Amino acid sequence: MAKVKIVVSLIGVLLLVLTLAYFYLGGFNPIKTSLTDCNQINLIGVEFIGTPQDKKIGEHFQMVEEAREDSPLYTIYYKEPEGKRDTLHVFIGYKPKIQEEEIEKPWSYLPISCTQAIVARLEMNRFVMPGPEKTKKAILAFAKEKGLEVEGVFIDKIISSDCVEVWAPIKH
Repeated sequence: MAKVKIVVSLIGVLLLVLTLAYFYLGGFNPIKTSLTDCNQINLIGVEFIGTPQDKKIGEHFQMVEEAREDSPLYTIYYKEPEGKRDTLHVFIGYKPKIQEEEIEKPWSYLPISCTQAIVARLEMNRFVMPGPEKTKKAILAFAKEKGLEVEGVFIDKIISSDCVEVWAPIKH
């Protein structure tokens, strides 16, 4: 009987420690959604179509990381894979400080029309951040509540490892 009490006590302490760690990392922070005015978003970056295991995706991310300096990283997932061997289609880029006239492949410009957008702000450690589907659901619920319709493009703006904004332009 004493062993059972010790095991139950240890499980209780472990659950308490895990809950406190989750709280400390921001796991209980809500997804903050708001409506904001915006102008056209002009990005420069590289597009990747392939499988998540392809080493080229890492190379593309590295290229953009080196070029963006202190600008936030932007990602737009056009097609997210169901599994490791499914196709992934993503644009990885940043807002350039100066719009250059000519750029070399694989770089390209991506202008995104935007007059208003729903912004979901996630301020928590990346280990406890909700997945993309939960964030999209929060954006779509906010849109429905306000009687708005989103374009269908979700733009991830990665400000830091603990702060991400997901922008969803509104249809007009």
